[in-house]
Amino acid sequence: MKPFLSACALAAYLALFLSAPAEAFRKEAGGTGDCTECHKLSKEEAGKMLGKIVDNVVAVAPGPFQGVWEVDVVQNGKTFPLYIDYSLKYFFNGQFIRLSDMANLTGLRYQDLNRVDVASIPVQDAIRVGNKAAKKTVIVLTDPTCPYCVKLHGEIKKATAKDQDVAFLVMPYPRNPNDTATYRKCQAVVCSKSEKLLDDAYAGKALPEAACKTSAVDETIRLAERLKIEGTPTMILPDGRMIGGYMEAEALLALLR
Repeated sequence: MKPFLSACALAAYLALFLSAPAEAFRKEAGGTGDCTECHKLSKEEAGKMLGKIVDNVVAVAPGPFQGVWEVDVVQNGKTFPLYIDYSLKYFFNGQFIRLSDMANLTGLRYQDLNRVDVASIPVQDAIRVGNKAAKKTVIVLTDPTCPYCVKLHGEIKKATAKDQDVAFLVMPYPRNPNDTATYRKCQAVVCSKSEKLLDDAYAGKALPEAACKTSAVDETIRLAERLKIEGTPTMILPDGRMIGGYMEAEALLALLR
């Protein structure tokens, strides 16, 4: 990690991102045309200014309101927005939240910048929760012993009951690869391909030993590493946005509308 943005500071910065059913804020910025005719900031200039604290600058665009540039930067394999004022004297690495609906515009932009290729994710061993004919599917990487994963599992069940056009592809894996008990539980669920056994796992019930030999759980662990997923649960929406943490059923369905 380069100076200033310590690993802890960056982790805290990303962890504070909230999910909300709104568009990325570049469409928010109104009336900046006159200002940007006078004030300029190129990607190269931003790169020279921030080169000591980030790995790379990938784009510069008008920020969420007049007087601020959004500078999209790469750090540790993730892309996220920073902000520089028009005087080019100050930069800000916090979050902009719209008061009218408390949408975290920085978080939304972060999700937009870090979309994944859904087609590249192997889901053949995932356990499907919801209607087999549902047109909208959400991939869920989750640990059956994680408290917020347990809560999310309950909301997933509610969401599929409310909307027959939504289904979830659940990929259980242990957050800690050295947790052999959870690993065996995930193996048992994956081998069974049973939604009932999946429910039992999240209910904390004892599960039978895995009825097969499979590398699916190991592949999910590697997938989480490749996507730089740092916590569970993590959902991947049909459009490639990754949403971390617990959400209630209504908020979940709102993201898919």
